[in-house]
Amino acid sequence: MSLDIITNKNWQLGVLLIPGYNLAEMSHIVEPLEVANHRLGHDLYQWTLFSLEGGSLSSSCGIQVNTLSLSSIAELEQLDALVICASHDIYQLPDQRFTAPLKRLASNGVLLGGVGSGAFYLYRVGLLDDCRWTIDHRHLDELRQQGATPNRAIFNVNNNRFTCQGGSTSLDMMLHIIHLHHGKALAISVAEEMNCAILRTPKEHRLDNKISPYGWPNSLQQVASLMENNIDEPLSLSEISEYAGLGKRQIQRLFKVYIGISPSIYYLEKRLNYAHKLLFESEFTVEKIAIRSGFSSLPSFYKCYKKRFGLPPLKARHQKALMWSA
Repeated sequence: MSLDIITNKNWQLGVLLIPGYNLAEMSHIVEPLEVANHRLGHDLYQWTLFSLEGGSLSSSCGIQVNTLSLSSIAELEQLDALVICASHDIYQLPDQRFTAPLKRLASNGVLLGGVGSGAFYLYRVGLLDDCRWTIDHRHLDELRQQGATPNRAIFNVNNNRFTCQGGSTSLDMMLHIIHLHHGKALAISVAEEMNCAILRTPKEHRLDNKISPYGWPNSLQQVASLMENNIDEPLSLSEISEYAGLGKRQIQRLFKVYIGISPSIYYLEKRLNYAHKLLFESEFTVEKIAIRSGFSSLPSFYKCYKKRFGLPPLKARHQKALMWSA
C-alpha cells in the first residue's frame, strides 16, 4: 500500500457512511487522526463525511451526523483515501450508484477501505480481487463458502486497500496507518492518549468474544479460535501455525501443557461436538452434517462419531426422537 511518510502533505480522508452505520466504528476512524493532529501541532489529517444522498444520516444508535453527497465531485477529487462504514447487515445490498464513484476513485489511485461489513461494498464492486482483505467476522465464513476470499486477520493494509473486522479493530487499523504514515513514535503516542495498550499488527487474528475459563495464554486461545472458526474446512497444523504466527512444535507443547491432548485430537473433538449439536438441533441429513463438520468421507464420519458417542449418527438421532416422543 502506498502510505509514505507525509510530514509535508495533508492527508484527506473521506468517510462514506451507509444508513445504520456503527457510530463507534466511525469514531475509531476519525478520532485517532484528531489525536495525531493534536500531538503534531498541526492538521496533518483532514476528513469529510459522505453518504449517498448527503444531508443528515442516522447511525445504528439513532445519533445523526451531517454528510456531503457522494456526487460532490469536487470534494471526491481531493481525497487521498475513502473508507466505508456500514451497518452489520451485509444484505443491505450496495446501491448501483456506489459503483461508478468507487471505481473512479480506484482508477485515480485513491486508497479504498472498509470497516466491518463496509468491505462488502468494495467486494461487490470488484475492488478487492487483488488484495488481502477481511470483513465483519459474523459474515466471514458465509462469504468464503460463496467463493469470496476474506481472511481472518483483524485488519489488512495492502495494494491500496485497507479493511478490518470492525469494532475495536478499526482503531487498530488506523493506528497502523498512522504508523506507516508518520512513524511508530506518533502511533504509540496516539495509542497512549486513547488508552490503547498495544499496537496490533495485520498478522493477528480474531479471538472468540469469550473469556477463557481455563486461564489459557492468548496464543493458545488464538489457536483454539482458529479451529472453532474453521469447522467445515479444517485447517492443517501448518496452516494454523502460519495464521497464528506460532511454530508447530510450540502449538503442540501448548496443548500438552494446558489441555493434555494433541491439537489434532482437540480439533476432532470440536468437529464431532458440532456434528452432535447439528444432529439433534437441525433437520440436516447425516451427509450434510458430515460435510459441515469437515468430514469428506461419510464412513470416516460414522466411525469417528460412533467412537466418540457410542452410537452411529442415525441411530443416535432416532433414539433421541423416541425419548422426546415418549
